[in-house]
Amino acid sequence: MTELVIPGVGRRMASLFYELLLLVAVLLGGSALLTPLKAVLPPDMLTEILFRVLLAAVLFAYLGLSWVKSGQTVGMKTWRLKLVDRNGILLRWPHALLRYLVALALFVGVPAVAYLVWAPLMSSLPRALGAALAWWLLPIASAFIDPERLFLHDRLAGTRVVLLPLRRPKAA
Repeated sequence: MTELVIPGVGRRMASLFYELLLLVAVLLGGSALLTPLKAVLPPDMLTEILFRVLLAAVLFAYLGLSWVKSGQTVGMKTWRLKLVDRNGILLRWPHALLRYLVALALFVGVPAVAYLVWAPLMSSLPRALGAALAWWLLPIASAFIDPERLFLHDRLAGTRVVLLPLRRPKAA
C-alpha cells in the first residue's frame, strides 16, 4: 500500500474555501426545496429549529455521500484531495456522520456557545461576535501543532485528508 501523504495546510484551506462556495449553493437549493414546508407550518421557534436541522441534514447528505462514495467532494477533487480513515480506507456512513458532527460542533457549536457566554459580558455585541468567531481558528490552527498536521476535527474523528498523486495522461 502506498504511503498516505498529508497535503499542506494551504492546499487544504484552498479546497475548504472552494467547498464553502459549493456548500452555499447546496444550502440555497435546500432552502428552496424546504421553503414550502415553512409556509404551511406555524411561524414559531420549533419551525425554525426544524428548518435548520433539515438544512444540516441536506449538508450531510451532500458531504456524507461524497465522502462515502469516493472520499471526495467536488472541491476536494479539484485540489486532488481525498478523505480516508486512519488506515487509508474510505469512510462508512457512521464514520462520515461522526466527522460531520465533530466539525459541526467545532465550527458552529463552539462559536455559538462562546457568543452566548460573551455577549452579556462584553460592552459591544460586534466585539463579542468577533471573539466568538475567533474560535473558528482553533480547528485550523491545530494543524500547525499536530504531529501529522491534521485539522482538529480530523484528529478527533479519526480521519485524514490525503493528497492524491498526479494522473499522467496515457500515451496514445
